Amino acid sequence: MLAADEVTELFVSALDRSGATVLNVMSHAVPTAGLVCVLILRESHAVLHTWPETGTISIDIFSRTPRLKSVEAITELSQTFGAQRMSIHEIARADGYALHTGADA
Repeated sequence: MLAADEVTELFVSALDRSGATVLNVMSHAVPTAGLVCVLILRESHAVLHTWPETGTISIDIFSRTPRLKSVEAITELSQTFGAQRMSIHEIARADGYALHTGADA
């Protein structure tokens, strides 16, 4: 099992590689209760939540630009964390920004 600081570092690195500009990182870990990590991005924000009791990780990435490859970041993290199942739901922005990809695995 990874430590909270390792999960945070992996999250930041994946977002960096996806094209995000991370401006601020805040995380809070409660032993046996999970981790919440919030990244303030130039493009908007990203949040990671863990639930150790169920082996679940939820990642939300909000972006004001199609340049950020959020689906690639989530896919990378899924592989890094050894996910047995992954579901991605991409929602178009209210201004009409179109979806670029989606996946269920």
